Amino acid sequence: MRIVSLSPVVPYEGIPHAGGHYLLRHLRALRELGHRVTVVSFDDRENRAAAKSLAGLVDVVLVPEHLPHSPHARRLLSAVERQEQRLFPVRPVARRRRALTRSTAARRALATADAIEYQWTESGWLGLRRRPAGSALHVVVAHDVVWQNYARFLSAAGTGWHPRALLARWRRASVRRDERRIYRHADAVVSFSGKDAALVGRVAGPSARAVVVRPPLADASEISPRTGDPTPTVLFVGAFDRSVNAEAAVWTMTDIAPRVLAEHPDVRFVFAGARPTPEMRRLASERPGSFSITGRVESLEPVYATADAVLVPLRAGAGVKFKTVEAMVRGIPVVSTGVGVEGIVDDRIRVFSVADDARGLATGLLRALADPAAARREALLVRDIVADEFSGNAFRRALAQVYRGATP
Repeated sequence: MRIVSLSPVVPYEGIPHAGGHYLLRHLRALRELGHRVTVVSFDDRENRAAAKSLAGLVDVVLVPEHLPHSPHARRLLSAVERQEQRLFPVRPVARRRRALTRSTAARRALATADAIEYQWTESGWLGLRRRPAGSALHVVVAHDVVWQNYARFLSAAGTGWHPRALLARWRRASVRRDERRIYRHADAVVSFSGKDAALVGRVAGPSARAVVVRPPLADASEISPRTGDPTPTVLFVGAFDRSVNAEAAVWTMTDIAPRVLAEHPDVRFVFAGARPTPEMRRLASERPGSFSITGRVESLEPVYATADAVLVPLRAGAGVKFKTVEAMVRGIPVVSTGVGVEGIVDDRIRVFSVADDARGLATGLLRALADPAAARREALLVRDIVADEFSGNAFRRALAQVYRGATP
């Protein structure tokens, strides 16, 4: 089958966000299943470099974006596009929509495809605003259900006539309307959990065909024994240019960690991931022995090897949190908010501790650090179940079924 994967990014080894890691594994799985794959994305420096690294795996078509030459015009365009995104978060900016329509190479690839997949729901707006003509299958890979994010933003914004609350209500309605159109016109919507599949149905109604495909997070991850520096260590992994991760890191530094350090002053909190914010660096500088910021790392294995517990203190966001699963398959105790374990825990799978307030999270961490060996043993009780559910073999079987079973 000839599959075109429409994506805002071209993935590469070491891409600093979980969605990019998933996409790379997804493309490899499609090739292992015998499909011919072409990625259609947008032409920028990072995507050009990534396209070269994928030579021999997939073909890549890069769509020129035709940015204005004048710095003033670019600034003006950027301001306009920020407003577009504020009002219509699901829709790629008009510039990209026009660029895709004008690209002869992209149109040719899409016209000759047996299947077109849209990586991230937002890509679906580029081809699924209405039911496309032709016989190709149309599959949306919903890394998360965007509406849930904005429902949470509205809950945080409150009610009433405050401009922030009004904007939040508008955005939630805008997202739900646009997401509904995308899901209803797809032959299949791939979700990473039963929870997200149910949300697809809630947004789009029973006509949407949601399919659960667990991401392949376990194959490259072995049980990680505790090695290295014996300092008691709590690890938080994330790409900190994402606001949900940066906000959670600041919350950890200001509200969670001080409660732990008051009883266990030798604990070290490690924040591992690309693009830490100035606020994170400022807070870390105030307690250099307690907070360590790595920045981008080539491999997370060394930091996982020094972790006694992994903290997932997210209070916003949607979708399966890869960082939670990746800690679990390494046999490391996880202390998380409810948001951090959504779509993962069930009657068979649990994490070490779940709480939604700073006091509860600190209590969970202190319990894990009080007896690290016992906490590890508890984490290992569910490790094999998680590793099987998120294995590459299970992923390929589910993905094969999507393309075998999704008929237009």
